[in-house]
Amino acid sequence: MTRVLLLSPFAPNASHNHAAADTIVQLVPRLAQRTELFVYAPGGSEDTGAPYTMLRPSWTPQPGVRDRLGRRPAWLRQAWPHAANEEVDTLVRRLQPDVVHAEYLQGAEALRNRRNSVLGLHDITENVMAQSYRASSGLARPYRLAELVRTRTFERAAIRGAGAVLTLSDADHKVASALNPNTLLARPGVEVGPVAWAPPPPAAAGPRLVFAGAMWRRANVLVAQYLAGEVMPQVWRDFPAAQLRIVGADPTDEVTQLGVADGRIVVTGAVPDLRDEMLQAHAVVVPSIVGGGVLMKVVHAMALGCPVVTSPGPADSVRGDASMLFTGETAEELAAAIGTALHSPEDAAARGARAREHIRRTFRWEDTVEAYLAAYKIAGAR
Repeated sequence: MTRVLLLSPFAPNASHNHAAADTIVQLVPRLAQRTELFVYAPGGSEDTGAPYTMLRPSWTPQPGVRDRLGRRPAWLRQAWPHAANEEVDTLVRRLQPDVVHAEYLQGAEALRNRRNSVLGLHDITENVMAQSYRASSGLARPYRLAELVRTRTFERAAIRGAGAVLTLSDADHKVASALNPNTLLARPGVEVGPVAWAPPPPAAAGPRLVFAGAMWRRANVLVAQYLAGEVMPQVWRDFPAAQLRIVGADPTDEVTQLGVADGRIVVTGAVPDLRDEMLQAHAVVVPSIVGGGVLMKVVHAMALGCPVVTSPGPADSVRGDASMLFTGETAEELAAAIGTALHSPEDAAARGARAREHIRRTFRWEDTVEAYLAAYKIAGAR
């Protein structure tokens, strides 16, 4: 059985209010059934009763001003200090793993000069930083540019140096495989449960639209502002009572103020289960501005059979088309797509049903695990 040392900035046995709850938390127990797995990650408990060995770091990230001025991206030190690389060196000498696997780019620094390495990318961070730079203004703009340049250098070197690379989407696979021929596609698995969306009864207060995500993340803040400021005013022309619900943990002040400015926008904060909000919506509206990898909020809404309105990037990342999704690139197109979904509930339900079946066929955990095992085989043979 292959012995794997897996490095992650997010512990698989901890609670997360972002996509790690759908990816690393679900992935690791499944990998542990097929490998001898050691997991090095902050935040988790040592005694999990799980079929893997949890290794807790001795450090806590304490990024300083110097980290914003160095040659590495500032975001790296927020999650992965120099001490982490030293501890990984010690663990490798002690455990002698067949494969050292960094899940997420944050741990890539610890893979330096290791031919038996696997790098799992949840997005192409250079692309995310480029879009973040384009969306910035004022004093933030030169800082975003510096982060873009540092990220590009760091990420490309990490991809080239890895024994094998795993990506979650076709678009990311295309980028990474141009830098490393040992790049494999590993779509994140999703459990399609028994509960499916059904058209809600007509609401006296107007149709309910839901945007969901970790609302402390800048990418989601930008989308929330975009929906409130540019998309919804056009939707309200035809549906003046339509409600936009912005759902997700730890909304920033910028997001909270959107609800203060217009009573038709409801900022819920954390909710017990995002799926309940999606199931009660007339449409789930989840476009992307910054982009990056597979948007799990899109996948989960599709898995529930909800009518999903999104932008072309997220649609392509799940291999979705007009038979199962409503898409728009501009604010005008997104507003029109929302209007189509609301005016035609039968069509919305049919697209949702096709989306649900598509996720059932395409995002299978069995396929995900096999892709990781294939990457381990490639890296272990180097």
